[in-house]
Parts: sequence; C-alpha cells; structure tokens
Amino acid sequence: MKRKREPIRWPDGARIAITPCVAFETWPEDLGTPGSLQQENRRAMPKNAVTKKSLGTITDREFGERVGVFRMLDLFQREGIQTTFFPTGITVVNYPDVFKEIVERGHEIGTETWIHDYSYMKKRDIEKRDLQKTVKAVQQVVGQPPKGYLSTGVAPSAFTPEIIQSLGYTYWMDPQHEETPYTLKLKRGELTVLSYYTELNDYASFNRAGRTPRELLQMWKDAFDWLYEEGANDPKFMIWGNHPFVGGRPYRATVLREFVRYVKGHSKVWFARTGDIAKWYRENYRDSQVEEWPNFTIAGRRAKESDLLKSR
Repeated sequence: MKRKREPIRWPDGARIAITPCVAFETWPEDLGTPGSLQQENRRAMPKNAVTKKSLGTITDREFGERVGVFRMLDLFQREGIQTTFFPTGITVVNYPDVFKEIVERGHEIGTETWIHDYSYMKKRDIEKRDLQKTVKAVQQVVGQPPKGYLSTGVAPSAFTPEIIQSLGYTYWMDPQHEETPYTLKLKRGELTVLSYYTELNDYASFNRAGRTPRELLQMWKDAFDWLYEEGANDPKFMIWGNHPFVGGRPYRATVLREFVRYVKGHSKVWFARTGDIAKWYRENYRDSQVEEWPNFTIAGRRAKESDLLKSR
C-alpha cells in the first residue's frame, strides 16, 4: 500500500470536493427502550418503568420525517446544491413521494440498510436479505437502483463489502482511513471507496461529544480550510453526514447554511454528489490506487477478514 499517493485532479481544477450527505433513517422497534442499541440524546428510561418506550425519543427522531427533511431540501435548493441521501430501505417505502421529490431536485439516492440496526449484529444471510429488500425498494420508488452504500452507524460487518458489491453497489463509504478515493479489489469485483468523515457528522458530534452547533460549525470550517489549502497541490474531499432530525432543527440548519455560504465564498470548490466523485475517480484514476480486501492492519500486521470475527 502506498503511503504517499500521487495527487489527483478534480473537474475544472477544483481544490476540494464537498458533499454534505443526508442520512435519512427509520429506527427499529426497540428505540427508546432500556435495552436498545440505539443512541439517545436523553437519559434512558429505567428498566422498571411502567411505560416501556420513551415518547420523547420516538418523537425526537420523527421530527426528521415531519419537518427536518423538507427544511434541508429547501436549504439545498436555495443554495443551488445537489447532494446524496442515504436512507434506510423502510424509509423509502414509507415516504415514496418524498424520495421522488428528492430525485426530481437532482439529488442522488444511496442507501444504508433496511432499518437503523447494526450490520455487525447480523449473520451474512440476514445482512444480505435486508440489503436486497433495500435495493428493491429504491428501484421501485425512484426507478433506478442505488450505487452508494453507507452502513448504519458507519459500522459494517465483516461481510459488508462482498455483499454490497454482489448487489450492484459500486462505491462504499465506511472505511475511515483516507481523504481521496481508491479502488478496493474484492474476490469477485471491486468497489470505489470514499471515506465518510464520522466526527463531522452532526449527530455524532452532538451526542458523543456534547458539542454545540457553533462548535461543530468551527470544526467544519477548520477541516475545510486545511483541505482547501492542501488542495492547491493535492486535492481531497470532505464528506460528512447531516440527519434531518438533528440538522433539520432551525438552530442547526442555520449553521449548515452558514457553512455552505462560507465555502461558496471560495473559488475552485466542487459541490458534488458522492456518486459523481466516485464516477470521476473511476473514469480518470481507477488504477492509480488499488488495494485488496482486507486492506487494514491490526496491531501493525496486515489483517485478515477473519480478524473481524475474533474478539482478540
């Protein structure tokens, strides 16, 4: 694996590619219960509570479907930006008119899995079944299958890359170790990898680190400024997630708009859908950085896929 890569070039000499992705999700039955794996931004209900599910948590997430997604769509339209939405499959089934509108406005539809559960909890056949349902839902609603995949919680299983490639996905967002695309060779095909910036995600920074929207805005600006400066000689990308139930709140939509306008104040910036970035890379640089799965290390050694299935 090359440690120092040769620089690539974006269209029209852009110094940076920017994608404010939207993770539009529906949560499973155990949301708001004491035993749920889902993150909450409030104290969990005690196990001995008479009411077994938190209405506060359930309706907090529902804000995204009722209000937040429309605020984000309007924000992107006013700012002239097209981006990529990563819904869960059941969200597409439940809100087909919303997804038809998303596509009509020029946005791309990638996906997560069927519902907001975690792939690392699933056996291979269950993970594949859920993704087959998801691909079918997108095909039926918007008329074409998804090409980009982002695991729920950015937490894939050991089987995820092989499964998504077999189902027709062409690019994958989960690996966290790069700022430019690369080609990942699998047993029976390949994927283009684009690393999603987990720590710039609106919900991750809020829920895990307790950062205010203004602190997150400063993180976005700092990341952009550094990458933009480097981009004079070595162009990179900045891809992060926005959740309608979080970033669609008025006090958070304000900082997203402020950041977009800050970026637009710079020349040579490419606002792109993730699929456009992956396509550009494949058409122009597909063979410039090729790695074979598994392409990570554990304790300083080249890992095996089976390492992901061992506790130590």
